[in-house]
Amino acid sequence: MSSYVFRYFNTPGLGETTRLMLIASGSKWTEENPEWPQEKANQPLGRLPVLVEKYADGSPDFVISESGTIERYLARSFGFFPSDPKKAVLQEQLRDQLADLPVIYMQVVSGANDAIKEKFDELIEKLKVAIP
Repeated sequence: MSSYVFRYFNTPGLGETTRLMLIASGSKWTEENPEWPQEKANQPLGRLPVLVEKYADGSPDFVISESGTIERYLARSFGFFPSDPKKAVLQEQLRDQLADLPVIYMQVVSGANDAIKEKFDELIEKLKVAIP
């Protein structure tokens, strides 16, 4: 059975969904909070979050980065995705739409122009329809 090391900042942000998935799966995992930016060069692509999968048989570690990639990998590994490909892709689509929300929200609260505010309002309305 695999165990995991999750590297991210000591804040919810882009890492919270991964933390919740690891907890929900009952997996053995630990978290590392690298000193930033000192540890940036030691991370794949120089970014966080990072997931390291460690194998009990001593096989080389499997290391991936990017929050969406990590989430999809864990969802498939833990059986969180529906087996029907169409249902699974709709779930992925919703995840990607939700990922846009904080980015647009930060633009709105930081004094973005009216076009950004309209885009935010449109996204909220679409999500109201997509999430029953």
